[in-house]
This record gives sequence, C-alpha cells and structure tokens, in this order.
Amino acid sequence: MTAPHFLMVSMLFPLVAALAPGGTYLAALAMGQIDRWQAGSALMREGSPEGWREFVAGANLARANSDALRACREVAAKAGKEQKCVIAVPAPAR
Repeated sequence: MTAPHFLMVSMLFPLVAALAPGGTYLAALAMGQIDRWQAGSALMREGSPEGWREFVAGANLARANSDALRACREVAAKAGKEQKCVIAVPAPAR
C-alpha cells in the first residue's frame, strides 16, 4: 500500500467503520479492498506464501477433477461410507 493510499484509508476508516456493517467488511476495508474475497486472499498470500501456493494447487487439482470428485461423492453418499477415487494429477512443469 502506498503512503498516500495508507493516509487516505487511515483517515476515512473511522468514518466508514461508524457507518458500515462490521466484521469482515471492516477487515477488507482496512486492507484497502472492497471485496472480502480479495482481501482474504491477499492476507493469506502475505501471511504464508507457501501455504497460499499449496491452497491454489489444491484448488486447481480439485477444479481439474471436479467431475470425478462429484461422481465419487455421489457413490460415497449412496454407500454411506468413504470411497477411494481416481483423479488425474498433472506432472510438474520442468
């Protein structure tokens, strides 16, 4: 965050805090964001870069295998117990 941006946010924050809903909305505003999802992801990236990379890799793996995972969840629900699933894991880039 640049110095002018920080000063603007720090001066406006008390006013906005008095008028806006609390909790996560205020946390996002304190981060200089309006979108809570963007503010949260920025906090995670800064707080643990390696953890963020693992989170993104897991999300990408789940997205790439969404059909297989959905089918496996359905089988598990019908069986009433955990199931083993086959997914595709891409080779790491060289």
